[in-house]
Amino acid sequence: MLEEDAFVVESDDEYAWVEAQSSSSCHHCSANQGCGTASLQKWFNRKPNRLKVINTKSVKAGDKVVIGIPEQALVKGSFLIYMLPILALILGAIVGSLVNDWMAWSIRDGLSILAGFLSFLLCFKWLAQSRLKYTHQTDYQPIILRISY
Repeated sequence: MLEEDAFVVESDDEYAWVEAQSSSSCHHCSANQGCGTASLQKWFNRKPNRLKVINTKSVKAGDKVVIGIPEQALVKGSFLIYMLPILALILGAIVGSLVNDWMAWSIRDGLSILAGFLSFLLCFKWLAQSRLKYTHQTDYQPIILRISY
């Protein structure tokens, strides 16, 4: 279970809205001063993330809590968002090239680019539609693990 500290902003019987400041391990790294990621985080990561979490501990506004999400949910979500579009792009380009060879056309590169781009866009459309399926599954939602003091 991946854990993060957060503050409860609002709550009801079923859900709580928490704000968690994105943490980074940049302050532990020796390359902190010369790292591009650390510099970008200082400029663009200023406001806290607000999340709707399942209220398993009956918390109220103002409580400091620890929220968590299962590792497999994060790994699966990361794969779907990052790897699947790249795989769709590559597979689409290969299919475009094979179709070009099969039809004996002379536009090999153009068809590969077009097919790769089209499969890339279709993958994002599918991801946007399938996101709704995962949003309501409790296995993929963060929960309140414990109250911090």
